[in-house]
Amino acid sequence: MESHLTTSWENNLSLASSEASSILVIADSNLPKSYSKGVLDICKKESPTHMISLEGGEGIKTLSQVSKVYLHLEKMGADRKSLVVCLGGGTITDMGGFAASTYKRGVSLIHLPTTVLAMVDAAIGGKTGVNTEMQANFGLLKNQIGTFYNPKMVGINHNWLQSLNEEEILSGWGEMVKHALLKGGTHLKDLMKLRPELKDLSALLISSARIKEAIVNRDEKEIGERASLNLGHTVGHAIESLAHDKGCEMKHGVAVAWGLVFALEASVMKMGFDKTTAEELQNWIVSWIPKGIEVDGADAVWSKMSHDKKNVKNNVIDVLMLAPGEVIWDFVWEREEFTILWEKFRGRYA
Repeated sequence: MESHLTTSWENNLSLASSEASSILVIADSNLPKSYSKGVLDICKKESPTHMISLEGGEGIKTLSQVSKVYLHLEKMGADRKSLVVCLGGGTITDMGGFAASTYKRGVSLIHLPTTVLAMVDAAIGGKTGVNTEMQANFGLLKNQIGTFYNPKMVGINHNWLQSLNEEEILSGWGEMVKHALLKGGTHLKDLMKLRPELKDLSALLISSARIKEAIVNRDEKEIGERASLNLGHTVGHAIESLAHDKGCEMKHGVAVAWGLVFALEASVMKMGFDKTTAEELQNWIVSWIPKGIEVDGADAVWSKMSHDKKNVKNNVIDVLMLAPGEVIWDFVWEREEFTILWEKFRGRYA
């Protein structure tokens, strides 16, 4: 996989637009109008351009929403040389990327992420996906349907972050912490000196994104090392899904942050991770994420984890650490030991 991450997004968008037969911009309706106008102005100079506005959030990551995108592409006469441009956060890039990857077996794709989470994580690496929701049985299950499909470009514009609220910034910060734990060393130390505030984010945003990009470049289809990027996500996705089932939405990166706190706890118990270091990291993470974990006990969490897409042969697979920068991405949980550790963890932090 080639590197597609760039801050020179305007020139690259203009070039890609000139090569496209037509363009569909999928934009988050919550964004300031000036964001989409700037993108449309570039695209329209080069090719026939259409736009569909959707409200970002987990609610758009469904096959029914993908079908709406297909219909729009059909109505505008899109062909295999058309271009889809996703302007928004991670749910826009996830769903829009899936639509682009499957329409006519794949049309060109560009991501223009407008949230911290999307810039450092969701838009990078070529993963697309939608959720499934089976209320009678399993509730929300995240990213059960998806593809690996690389965008031609991921364009970074720091100015787009100015419209973010504190909750969105915290969500992206959670993924930046994950990358720092995977990298270790000075990057982790540098991040720990900062607070999850917009003025601090810019300094490490690109370097955080590059950590994921480098891992993906070495293992595009998640045969091995790329699985390490799921650190904090096994429990994190479970927490996020359970909150959704109760009608209490939790931002993805915040759920991942709680997943990282648990992963540190588990890494001490199962991997010999230094306890003092783990507690220092846990206290730092907990100091800035919203308090309280609004989920059920171990049985409910395990039920969600048992449907995680990383699982193999009915084994619940997780990512743990030996130390910052040293990751085990194929740890297999035994239900009883998870239950004991989860209830201890939940009692400490809930």
